[in-house]
Amino acid sequence: MTVKITLDESDHRLATTEGTKRRMKCISENRIQRNNFSGSEQTKLDNDIAGAFGELAAAKYLGLESHVFIEPLEIKGSVDLPPNIDVKCPRGHSRRLIIYINDDPNKIFLLATYEQPEVWLHGWTYGKRVMKDCFLEDPVGGRPAYFVRPSVLHPMPLLKDYLTDLGYRK
Repeated sequence: MTVKITLDESDHRLATTEGTKRRMKCISENRIQRNNFSGSEQTKLDNDIAGAFGELAAAKYLGLESHVFIEPLEIKGSVDLPPNIDVKCPRGHSRRLIIYINDDPNKIFLLATYEQPEVWLHGWTYGKRVMKDCFLEDPVGGRPAYFVRPSVLHPMPLLKDYLTDLGYRK
């Protein structure tokens, strides 16, 4: 069951600011885009903003708003939300969860998709559950990754319950 989240104007400003800040930091540090992505600077900015929208929507749904945007950059071993959640948010609601070869298989990966004005939370999985040859693809060449259909993911309410059990939610 997909959870549809509509963010308000202040959420839009917050996510857009965060995504822009991330892109500017990458440019100022001359950081190479992860996983050999070679899109235009505008596409990279749009992707960073979409990622911030996904993180914010997931945090709001999971009751983790106080933990969103804590880590300023995507660095090896960082997480988007506690305890070990990595939110992947491509643009377009028909997209799949993409987990890269070098991602941590012990993380929880959450698929959020963004199409203005909504973020859809499709589900989640543990990396080790889907980092298998049957999901491995390389559709653009030189960027192999695991592509997971939303139908394979666990429903969002289960993650919410899990976080409650861990004491992250009231």
